[in-house]
Amino acid sequence: MNEQTKKGLTSKVKEEARAFYPVFLYVWFLLAVLGVHKSVVLSQAHIVQHQGFAAAKALAFAKVLFVANKFGIWRVFDKKPLIVPILAKSLLFGLLLIGMDVIEQALLEHFWPAHADHDPVNLYNLRTLLSVGLVTFAALIPFFGFREFAKLVGEAELRKVLFVRRENFVPQHEAEPAASPAPAEPIEG
Repeated sequence: MNEQTKKGLTSKVKEEARAFYPVFLYVWFLLAVLGVHKSVVLSQAHIVQHQGFAAAKALAFAKVLFVANKFGIWRVFDKKPLIVPILAKSLLFGLLLIGMDVIEQALLEHFWPAHADHDPVNLYNLRTLLSVGLVTFAALIPFFGFREFAKLVGEAELRKVLFVRRENFVPQHEAEPAASPAPAEPIEG
């Protein structure tokens, strides 16, 4: 393999890692917060135990999202209003995360029963499933909203708007409008 090919491959790997890393971080943060929430709601003492599983699920989820984007599965939404792909992707990936949670729990119960939740959230209960689905769906909306806006206006421009002080890029008013003259006082006669 020649030097130019190695540099091209290295730059491609770095580019893909830069695209993958924020997805992984967001999903890991989301799953970590949901794990802590679950532990608090169920009064479980093993909050930290869920964080390893959150990282593993985040890696799997980010990889699925990454592959879906590479194959252009979402082109069907290209001509739709921006809200449609944001909500559709949030819904579909919310369902995927719930499915991954069900699979994780089944694998834990089968292979590591000591580490399985002894008081798990019952995802077979329709009310619980709907509430977990709604929370997951709502938590994914900002993520997909950012990604869709970034496609529309450019990722660098969106990052600039969101993460740079406004006075660094918003044009300042050149001059304040001249103060209007004070109304004339009535002349008493």
